[in-house]
Amino acid sequence: MANAEKEPRKKMRTSTLRALTAASVFVVVGIGLAFATGTRTLSAIGWNSVAAICPLGALESMLGAKTIAVRALIALVGFVIIALLVGKAFCSWVCPVPHLQNIFKSRKDKQNEAQARSKAADRSLKRWERGESVIHEPIDSRHAVLGGALLSTAIFGFPVFCLVCPVGLIFATFILFWRLVQFNEPTIGLIVFPAILITELLVFKRWCGAICPLGALMSLVSKANKTLRPQVDIETCLHSKGSSCKACISACPERIDPINNLGDRSLNECIRCKSCSDVCPVGAITFPLFAKNGGKEGTKE
Repeated sequence: MANAEKEPRKKMRTSTLRALTAASVFVVVGIGLAFATGTRTLSAIGWNSVAAICPLGALESMLGAKTIAVRALIALVGFVIIALLVGKAFCSWVCPVPHLQNIFKSRKDKQNEAQARSKAADRSLKRWERGESVIHEPIDSRHAVLGGALLSTAIFGFPVFCLVCPVGLIFATFILFWRLVQFNEPTIGLIVFPAILITELLVFKRWCGAICPLGALMSLVSKANKTLRPQVDIETCLHSKGSSCKACISACPERIDPINNLGDRSLNECIRCKSCSDVCPVGAITFPLFAKNGGKEGTKE
């Protein structure tokens, strides 16, 4: 009908967009392998002889060799700049581990995870009702793993953690499979790498939140990040009006409270997944380039 109103376009879910973004990294790697462009892997991505490397791998390589490498220093500087601009967005938009973990999660695992987030939201609401201030531990188990990874590298002279890093294992498996298809080069790595990876994903189900040393390294730098952080419109937010709404906190995989910053973890740990914004019933949460309230994003005035 000519006079019929046009139906509004359905907005693509952020979770779908994140998955597509992470998948595009594999496309880039595949192109690099197929055409020898030098794009390599996520651990050393670049063009021809110019390549960035994993910041943790950069630290480990210098500690292992007990020398300063220009390439590693450039990678670290680039990492710091990116983390200062977008915080820990890598964890939700680029890293393949969370997406692969979802494949291996059972229905019970997902229910337990949802319950844990709901309980975290309840704790946040109680802290707000009691008028508590923002108190967060400076380190957690991830930082202990980070220290262990760096110490073991210094002792043994090579990057020990890289042997079990799930990100590295994912891309190593991808590359070996590609070479099997392209050059018919079967290798034992096609069995060993996936076996180690699957074991890690099944045994360490909270890898990202409790173990990942790369995430710990990012969290240290992200403390200075002030851009693209969740901004809550206090006048619109149901919680600020006395409602017991906890949709945003219950949706956050990091158990962050974007409203009052009283969650189990600080806003510094925000991975920009935008889950809180997607589930907010009144659309009160946005991610502007800069906070509009003098840097007090997500805080009740």
